[in-house]
Amino acid sequence: MTPQLFFSKKLPRDPRERFAALEAMGYAPVFTLYQEHGDTVVRLRKPFECPGADALIESQPHGDAIVTDQPGLCIGVKTADCVPVLLWDGTAGVAAAAHAGWRGTAKDIVGKTVRVMRGEFGARHISAAIGPCVCAHCYDTGSDVPEAMPPEAFDYITMTAPGRFTVDLPGINAALLRRAGVSEITMPKACTACRPDMYWSHRRHGNDRGLQVSVIRLRSSKNLMFAEGERAERLRTGGCAAASQAGAGGF
Repeated sequence: MTPQLFFSKKLPRDPRERFAALEAMGYAPVFTLYQEHGDTVVRLRKPFECPGADALIESQPHGDAIVTDQPGLCIGVKTADCVPVLLWDGTAGVAAAAHAGWRGTAKDIVGKTVRVMRGEFGARHISAAIGPCVCAHCYDTGSDVPEAMPPEAFDYITMTAPGRFTVDLPGINAALLRRAGVSEITMPKACTACRPDMYWSHRRHGNDRGLQVSVIRLRSSKNLMFAEGERAERLRTGGCAAASQAGAGGF
């Protein structure tokens, strides 16, 4: 099995319009969750048939990560500054999508997702891609965020003034992925807050905004399809570039 990855740009606020936009791009229906900024991982084991868009809109399971071994099933997470993380092991035939806000990052949602992939789905060689999210330069916080973070986060937090900090959420999640044994990590190439023309950003747009959706599905193909917005690039299987040291770049 080979994963197909997709990181959208701006999508409509209305969920039905959002599902229609994803369907027009070839991703439908996308199984998503009612996200709670926690560390609950939802398992979707084969055989699993995804309900239609109306059913998904009316009743979404609560959680912040999905793991599946169902071929052809689109799973995704919704973000507008938070960190979307897509994970896969093509040999084991398992894929996952995780939503890591600062609370989910503090609870190590990505590490828990990796442990579910390994312990319950037999994954061994997991790769990860982190999608567009807020960068450290744009993520200014009070002390509550740094105080909640695990020790691996300390190198990615900078005090800018008394009681004020910048926090590198994608860098922290990459560090947590490495702690969990994931070495092949693709870092994001765009910051949602730096590019409010392309991406919805809670920091820039407030509540009057739509969302991005990051999608992964398993397919019987020889090539990994890695897409961002309307641009798609075929890479050789396993060809996602390993991340440079987290915090070094991608933005």
